[in-house]
Amino acid sequence: LKGLTGCEQLVFLHKMDFQAAGLPQKRYLDAIRLCLDHEEIFTDSLVMSALDHMSGTFLTGQEKLPLAFMRTIILVCSKHESLHSWICHTLLPRLVEGKIYEDRRQWEGWMRCAKILENSTGSGVSSADAI
Repeated sequence: LKGLTGCEQLVFLHKMDFQAAGLPQKRYLDAIRLCLDHEEIFTDSLVMSALDHMSGTFLTGQEKLPLAFMRTIILVCSKHESLHSWICHTLLPRLVEGKIYEDRRQWEGWMRCAKILENSTGSGVSSADAI
């Protein structure tokens, strides 16, 4: 991953075919979580840029959402409170526009994320805004 920006690294990890690389799914997901744990490197703006890029390519129909995408958003909700409003008002509606509900697994993650945002205290965000 040398030579890639932090944003590019996060996108690369999400798009990686972990099975073809011989990685167990748990190690693949742990690698993404470890990035998010390093908040001094993977800042709010960097994480937002990576999620924005991946959701944008999904919306245009260029690519499917990566397997770990919604899991990452759920982790981001717990670590990056400043992104709650953006996730609720921009990201989640964009995913609905891209018909995320056609992928049962991703849709379940979307619903979990909306519930987390609905239950978060002090964020001033309602999951109803995401629809």
